[in-house]
Amino acid sequence: MSLKFHREDLATRDLAARVHETALRILAEVGLEILSEPVLDRLRAAGFRTRGSRVLFEPAVVEDYVAEMRQRLSSQQASDVDDETHLALYISSYPHHLHDLETDQIVPYTAESLAQMTRLVDTLADEGVYGAVPGYPFDVPPPLQPVIQYRIAAENARNGAYPVDPTSSLTAPYIFEMAEVMGHPIRSLPVYLPSPLRLGGESLEIVLQNVHRLEHIRVSSMPAAGATAPIAPIAAFALAAAELMGGLVALRALTGLPVTFYVEIFPFDLRQLAMVFGSPENFLFQLAGHDLNRFYGHPSRRGAGNMHVMAKLPGPQSAAEKAAIMTAGALLGARDFSGAGALSLDEVFSPEQLLIDCEIRDWVERLVRGLDTTPPDPDLLSEVQMGLTRGFIDQDTTLSNYRRLYWHPRRFERDFLAAWQRAGSPTFRDRIRAEIQERLARHTFQLDEPRRRELERICQAAQRLVSSLG
Repeated sequence: MSLKFHREDLATRDLAARVHETALRILAEVGLEILSEPVLDRLRAAGFRTRGSRVLFEPAVVEDYVAEMRQRLSSQQASDVDDETHLALYISSYPHHLHDLETDQIVPYTAESLAQMTRLVDTLADEGVYGAVPGYPFDVPPPLQPVIQYRIAAENARNGAYPVDPTSSLTAPYIFEMAEVMGHPIRSLPVYLPSPLRLGGESLEIVLQNVHRLEHIRVSSMPAAGATAPIAPIAAFALAAAELMGGLVALRALTGLPVTFYVEIFPFDLRQLAMVFGSPENFLFQLAGHDLNRFYGHPSRRGAGNMHVMAKLPGPQSAAEKAAIMTAGALLGARDFSGAGALSLDEVFSPEQLLIDCEIRDWVERLVRGLDTTPPDPDLLSEVQMGLTRGFIDQDTTLSNYRRLYWHPRRFERDFLAAWQRAGSPTFRDRIRAEIQERLARHTFQLDEPRRRELERICQAAQRLVSSLG
């Protein structure tokens, strides 16, 4: 019988409705600041009321577009599956620094080191680790970073065919072309709203330049309670909902494409002046967000799966926080966990932390699987009598059920002190480093030559363009 805990809603439907009503008032009376004058002109021409650089949205118009989004989402299935105990880990593609195991230092990613780490991730593709490229190269000009990132992913990992999001309007067309070559054309892109209540920036520019290629847009924001949003969580959710609904309506009017959003808020440490991931507040904000987003048509999600932390190196903090998040999240129903191997939110990728995360995942997965509580066999007495004379270790029932009952770790220790000393007192880090080298040595994936040549051609064209602009 699998193990799963129940929790009460942190945001009931009535509370979500009140958040929504407050968000409608914010949009009608405060509005959304448009950071691009041409975009503001287009929205004025479409009939939207403005006050300076802010667009004000009529509640009835917003309600119509939100209802449209709900209908679009209504066919989606819930991500929490009661009878499923498999836990999946997902790699972040955002780190720009690497925890170098040779020096134990944090160093900027190079294209070479990123390719090596991508190969490491690929060796875990059959072990419940999803994604391909764990970061982007820091030794190439910013407009080229997503281009080289995608090429590295495609050439070194089985899951590398899936495109990265373009981050530069200059080189975005090359990302689209690469995605076509890899058989995964880009049909949806994000627009990131800079909180509070603003629309603009590179992601918007990329979407507007490539509307003809897209079928869907998703808008998102990262309001921080106490910094870019009110500190009271429910008030912060109201502001977050307002800016996302404003983005939905504006982009629907600008592009004619379906637009969706997911309301989130994030914790902020006034001492460090930074968002704080891995904290209990972030976990609670995720749970409340899952409850709130049911109001907008998203499927029910009871657990939280964001396991980003602020620790800079693998150690007690990163292991404790990731284990706490994964255990609590899985027991509440989460099955997908993001941020595997990521540290300092997602600034740093650590191969050591990635394997630690895999071990934590396996531990939690066994916990969630629960216990077989089948009633005792009627022949139990004969088993007991045999055990009293011969012991239970070599009994058929023990041999048949041992692996089913007990999880055996791949990396954590189970032996006593004397056995460990006889083995040379190996450290956990020694074992992890040896495993990483072994995995890299047995990596075999190579992209087929025709697609490799096409990616090379596209990358060279992008490099020529960037070089020509100085």
